[in-house]
Parts: sequence; C-alpha cells; structure tokens
Amino acid sequence: MTVHDSPGPIAPYASAARPLDGVRVIDLTTRLGAYTGRLFADLGADVVRVEPPGGLPERAVPPLTEDGTSLTFAFTEAGKRSVVLDLADPGRANQLERLLAGAQVLLTSEGPAGLRGRGLHPDDVTRRHPGLIHVSVSPFGLTGPWADRPASDLTLLAAGGLLALAGDPDLPPVRAWGEQSSLIAGVHAATAALIALLALEDGGHGQIVDVSAQEAVAHSLENAVQYVDLEGIVRTRAGAGPAEAGTGLFACADGWIYLVGGLGGLPLAWDALTEWLQAGGLKEAARLREPRWQQRAWRRSASGVRTFRTLFERFAAPRTKRELYEGGQRRGISIAPVATPEDLLTSPQLTERAFFRQVAVGDATLPFPGSPYRFGGLDVAPGDAPAPGAHTRAVLDALPGTTTPTPARPKE
Repeated sequence: MTVHDSPGPIAPYASAARPLDGVRVIDLTTRLGAYTGRLFADLGADVVRVEPPGGLPERAVPPLTEDGTSLTFAFTEAGKRSVVLDLADPGRANQLERLLAGAQVLLTSEGPAGLRGRGLHPDDVTRRHPGLIHVSVSPFGLTGPWADRPASDLTLLAAGGLLALAGDPDLPPVRAWGEQSSLIAGVHAATAALIALLALEDGGHGQIVDVSAQEAVAHSLENAVQYVDLEGIVRTRAGAGPAEAGTGLFACADGWIYLVGGLGGLPLAWDALTEWLQAGGLKEAARLREPRWQQRAWRRSASGVRTFRTLFERFAAPRTKRELYEGGQRRGISIAPVATPEDLLTSPQLTERAFFRQVAVGDATLPFPGSPYRFGGLDVAPGDAPAPGAHTRAVLDALPGTTTPTPARPKE
C-alpha cells in the first residue's frame, strides 16, 4: 500500500489494487465516526487509527470475545492500522502533525469547542494543511446553538426524528439495538468524503466536510416524508402488527416471513395470493374473493387484519420460510424470509458471492460481513482488526525525516 510523503495526486483507479489504494486517512474518531474509516479501509485506503496509551475505551465495549476483544469495536476497526500516540506529549503531537502532512483525509467526531481545545478545529487544521480533507462528524454539526451539546445514540435518534417512528403506538418509543446513529452518520460522511476526494484529485485542494449526525438521522426517516407528500399523513409508531390485511409478519414452520400482499389502494397481488392459498388446500381462502377485500377500509379494519392472519398462518404453519419464499416469488407475490444470523451465514446466495470474510479478532478468527458492492477484478473486503499500537513503529518510521538508530556493532 502506498504511503504518501505529502498530499498529492491520488493513484489512478486503473492502476490501483483497490479503489482507494494510495489514499491515507488519519482516524481520530470516537464511536460516532468510526464506521467512516472502516468503509474507507474496505476500499483500500490506508486508515491509520490513532489511539491513546492503553488503547481506546471503545475496545472494552461489550459484547466481548473470550479474550476480551470488543466485537463492535473490531467491526468498525477491521482493516485499519493502529498507532498509539500520547497527544498530551508535545513530541507526540508533532508526530500527529507529520502524519497529517502525509494524509489526504482526517476524520474527527467532536463538536467545535472540543476540537479547538485540541488544536484540531477544521479551520485551523486546513489552514496548516491546505491539501487535507477534514471530515468532521459531530452530533449536531460545527455551527448552530447545539454545536457543542453532548449526545448519545439515544438522543441523536430522538433529535433526528427516527425514534418517533420506533415502537408500539400506545407505548414509549423504542431505541434500536446498537449505535444506529453512528452507522447512519458514518455512511453519510463516507459518501461526502469520497466526493471531496474527487475534488482533491481534480484541483489539489482540500476542504472541510461538516457532517451532523442529527441531520444524517433526519435524512433517514424511512418513508415518512413520502407519506406527508403523497397522502398528507404524518407517520407515527405503527408497532409490530400489520396496518393492513395481507401485509406484515406471519409465523411459519421455522420462523417468520414478511408479506406485502394487500398494501395500497389496489392490492395487485391479491388474486395471486388467494389462488396460492387455495391451491395449497386452504378452502376457506375463497372468502378472500369477496368484494369487501378490494376495499382498503375493510383491509385496514381490525376484523379484516385478524381474519387474514388466521387464514394465512393456517396455510403457513406446515411450511418453511424457504418454501413460502420460493412459492410466493413464483407467483409474483412480494414475500421474504425473516433471516436469522444463522440463516445469513448459510445462505446459498451470500455463500456464492463470498459475502462473509474471515477476520482475525484478538485470538479468534470470525466471519464478518463484507462489502455489499463489487468492483471487477478488485478484491474489496475488510481486513483484520488491529491490536492497540500494532503498527506504531512501522507508521512512524515511515514518516519523512525519521531515522531509526543503527544498532551499535558488538566489540570484537
């Protein structure tokens, strides 16, 4: 992997081993921005994760492997190189500046006051390094009255509006598992950073990329905006139950399937769905041909939802997810199995495409999700998760002007 001594032209795509080969990224993020660096590492960038002595506190976040390695941290750090620097030490801080001088991208994830206190505010960094792209991922962005407010995943989901859509309508909102706001912000930041890299390659000038996690969450509100635009309805929490007969989660022999058979003003799959149930021996399915099932108001009634569920789950009870999926797909019915982690690991489709990759995590080797995209002739996949400081000497010794003392020759 190429290490640039100073910011300059990025290696042409055609000659790169991977799309971002030759790009160096300095990662100073917390959990909020760590996924951005992981996405860059997958694409071949040399992502240097700078950690304090003893390693980042995120390394201790459960769930843990048997040797105490955080699985969530390993996921966001796969493919990066770890360098331990005590930035409170002026000498080490100078080494960070030298790292920045040879990089194309800097990733941070604090508010403006926190960054300024460390001499890392984007205005200051890009003044010292005009060829650097500073991607600042922060809870609320670099400006505005909330710029320096602390935030957690819960408060960011709430501030961005996504929490209002999660859970049952008669109960408080439910936060999704994991750091979902971090993943959402990370994807947005990586997309913006790639655009900035194109500008750097074209004009040789860096820039500040200001990413607000709140705004990234607000940009990811499922179809809530379309509901307002097309139907004049403000979406609220719908809960786990279906809002309309023919649509929702249904139990089967080995788990659950999700069916979309009755959604919309005209249920296009209704006839095919009815024929499928009847052909499977469910004579009572003939009731679904009654004219009232073409009326959206009936399909949305509690009686309509309950009646359909009783019929369909009677049909689905002896059948597996795979049988239902394949049978529905053959008839043009929108249906999908609710896959468990075990289902994914044994999926013939994902296996054929080598989606899961073996990644070294502490003392273990575990299957990790790979990248959901492919480049012809290039291998795009996560690398191993580094131990704290595993690459400190290799990275620092490669800095311009660094000389490694020659060992004294033994006396003869």
